[in-house]
Amino acid sequence: MHTLTRTHHFIVPAAPAQVFPLLCPVREYDWLPHWRCELLHSASGVAEEDCVFRTTLPRGGPMTWVVSRYEPPARIEFTCFDAGACVFRLKIALTAEGAATRLDWTRRWLSIGPSGDAWLAGWSEAEQEKSMDFLRRALTHYLTTGEMLRP
Repeated sequence: MHTLTRTHHFIVPAAPAQVFPLLCPVREYDWLPHWRCELLHSASGVAEEDCVFRTTLPRGGPMTWVVSRYEPPARIEFTCFDAGACVFRLKIALTAEGAATRLDWTRRWLSIGPSGDAWLAGWSEAEQEKSMDFLRRALTHYLTTGEMLRP
């Protein structure tokens, strides 16, 4: 089994209590262009511990996500299952920095088969940096304007 772990940090101009609710499969529709998911389970209708939703990967397969840790407004974690390729863990920690929030995104991929090994072998640091930069810009834009950033 191959693994890959990466952490990215960025700061957005709002308090953790304002940022945390946006890290939800339902609220991401407000600020993240092209976001699509199917909410499978949530007692409240938004993110909470044991919330389950499904997305479709750019490479074509479904990915099932479970909120595995939910500690507003400081931490949210997801465990994701990519049909036969990888298990993916996403940990997001929010820390107040004055009137702003520092977000620490730790992503860990665990290959569970040949297609996962191939994906990890082709993993691009540059593409991930580009993706994280877009998330930072989209979230910052929404927090400062109340509108979605249009790519």
